[in-house]
Amino acid sequence: MKIAMRKLAGALGLATVVATSVTASFSAVAADNRPFIVGVTMPKTGAAAQYGPLIENGMRVAITHINAEGGIAGRKVQLEIRDSATNPQRAVLAAKELVEEAKVDFLFPEIVSGLALAVLPYSTERKMLTITNASAPQIGDAKQYPYSFQLGDLANKRAPAMATAMKKLGGKRVGILVSTNPGNIATGEQLQAELPTKYGLQVASYKTYDGNAKDLTAQLQALKDAGADIIAFDAAIRDSIRAVMTSLQTLGWNVKIICGVAPIAGDLKELVPASVQSQFYALNYRVGTRAGTPKPELAQFITELKKAGPINNIAFSAIARDILYMVKYSYDKAAKEKGSTSADNVKAVLEGLGTAKDFPAGYSLVLGNPRYNAGDHSTANVDYSKLWGLIRASTPVDGQYEGEELVAE
Repeated sequence: MKIAMRKLAGALGLATVVATSVTASFSAVAADNRPFIVGVTMPKTGAAAQYGPLIENGMRVAITHINAEGGIAGRKVQLEIRDSATNPQRAVLAAKELVEEAKVDFLFPEIVSGLALAVLPYSTERKMLTITNASAPQIGDAKQYPYSFQLGDLANKRAPAMATAMKKLGGKRVGILVSTNPGNIATGEQLQAELPTKYGLQVASYKTYDGNAKDLTAQLQALKDAGADIIAFDAAIRDSIRAVMTSLQTLGWNVKIICGVAPIAGDLKELVPASVQSQFYALNYRVGTRAGTPKPELAQFITELKKAGPINNIAFSAIARDILYMVKYSYDKAAKEKGSTSADNVKAVLEGLGTAKDFPAGYSLVLGNPRYNAGDHSTANVDYSKLWGLIRASTPVDGQYEGEELVAE
């Protein structure tokens, strides 16, 4: 009897220790009064400076709401931003400063793919969890960058929308012109491979150019000589739109151009010469396309975003907002279910999104649940068919451009 009582007491003691340990781990998370620091390295100056205000303003609106909802893992959110000046070396230095000096809890590692890919070897070595909307497929490679996640349209998933737009505009022989930024190259390679095999469009020629080029007359002339009757164009910086359309004007070539989503920002009528404005079309996220009444969640976001000033493209601000809500979801769940917000715990939560039933619909204005899994940290499993709008050279109203919804093939 005494032995049995000792065993029972021992078991109860062990249960108490376990329960106390679990309670302590949750209490430690809840009692952490330090701010949750979101580190952002992005181009506020330099060739890709158009992204700075779009990303920052979207994040600040999100942080206001997230803090009103209790913060992330019970901690108030604070934003720390460093300017990479559109330079890969400076992007890495900015990331190091944020991680090692500012002690950030999460890192947004650039929006331009070439800059993000410069940062990721460092953030991977430090086991720093990152989410970016840069489009290069390598960013979501779980083997190469196990703590990197991609939340935006994948560059090599744009062909269906591009093909649908070009067919709509009567194109048959496509000239492909893309910058040498990794995301744009991925778009170009997918178009070259899939337009003839999947969409019944011929590829007349495929040309690349240095992303900072101001004159694309030679490349366009080569596409014209090859018999192109429509141009698929993808770039990383806003001024590339001016370069391609001015060069088109110089040639006097009456051909339509379908531009990718990345360089769209600000008043497109200021970028595109009047004489060729009717030839310019571009893909844009549907949330950034003025076609019907915005959904209530988007309308509220527009109202909040306008307080920071004119909205140059709500699509990128919305995806920045969604990234921070993805951070909130994953860190909150790691704290609640795993007892800590270590990089590995948060990574495991994100990798479970492929089967998760609890991702709130209101946390995403653009893509919805990205459905990550352990082998794929990209948005490859998202349904892109209704993501897009087809816009024209126009002045944005509340960050939305004149256009129409585009249902991709």
